[in-house]
Amino acid sequence: MAAAAAAQRPASPRPTGIAAPETGDPGTADIGGPTELMRSTRPSAAQAAEQETTAGQPPSAHGSATGSERAAPGSLAAAVEVPTAVSRAKVSRRLTRPAQGCDREGLLKGKKALVFGVANDHSIAWGIARALYDQGAEVGFSSMASLIKRRVRPLAASIGSTFVEPCDVRDDDEIRRVFERWKAREGNLDILVHAVAFAEKEDLAGHFADTSRDGFHTAFDISVYSLIAMAREARPYMLPGSSIITMTYYGAVKVVPHYNVMGVAKAALEATTRYLAADLGPSGIRVNAISAGPVRTLSAHGIAGFKTMYGAFAEVAPLRSHITIEDVAGTAVFLASSLSGQTTGETIYVDGGFNILGLPVADE
Repeated sequence: MAAAAAAQRPASPRPTGIAAPETGDPGTADIGGPTELMRSTRPSAAQAAEQETTAGQPPSAHGSATGSERAAPGSLAAAVEVPTAVSRAKVSRRLTRPAQGCDREGLLKGKKALVFGVANDHSIAWGIARALYDQGAEVGFSSMASLIKRRVRPLAASIGSTFVEPCDVRDDDEIRRVFERWKAREGNLDILVHAVAFAEKEDLAGHFADTSRDGFHTAFDISVYSLIAMAREARPYMLPGSSIITMTYYGAVKVVPHYNVMGVAKAALEATTRYLAADLGPSGIRVNAISAGPVRTLSAHGIAGFKTMYGAFAEVAPLRSHITIEDVAGTAVFLASSLSGQTTGETIYVDGGFNILGLPVADE
């Protein structure tokens, strides 16, 4: 299940979703989401607790958040996730500054990417940002104002990025300002990553039928409409061949306990991905979603029963392993590159095959 990010709400909202964002208040859950080609090792209990310092991604709900931490006004939701994996290519997560003037090769050499939703170094959004950088792209960041100084800016500096802007994704003017500043400093945009999601914790804990009207509006505004608003503002700066990527989760198509309104929001996000793909396709802009399996983050642990669900995941998924941010990041690189030049409007699962099962049963 994939992850989501959390955004702030006027009256101290709590990020939530199944795609754990990284802010620092359990309650939002990100169950999976995009990641980078970083080291994929099973996190220790201490590391798991550290990862959950995110802001709104549930286990296996790319880009969705489940009320984990209260976001201060003027902040952005971030998607995050940190799972485990079997033997795969590993890339260090250490924050080492890039060599001055280094000429980096890769699938994305010369490309420029803007990533919304990074909360810390365990977030899916950071995994993707680092993977894009490793493949030669120049990367900029936008996240919740409360996360910028302590968490996002140090990560950005580690890959030589100086574009770090706060944004409350509920405010169209703030979103517009971020893109105008990007245009002024960086010029055109090749890759846009939307890893933002949020839902009130109380709307994820009880019965779906008890979802409040305000909570419903908040979840859809931050988790779904923010993608529409970003695509609208980014469109003038994106050339043919550009790519927009968002995070979703399996809870969009099947009922997942306690995912509630975030599952409905993710379903709307996937439909939005298809409509934007049709709308922006004539301009040569591709729009796709990644649906990741559960990833351990602070927000993910804000979802009731997540530990049990996460623990059993590797026993039933066809590939018998947990999902890492590195796994998600690899798929994001594919979607950002020319290798996916004719792929748009799709939801690509990065869940070890879990979504193909009719009745998940562990080996006896």
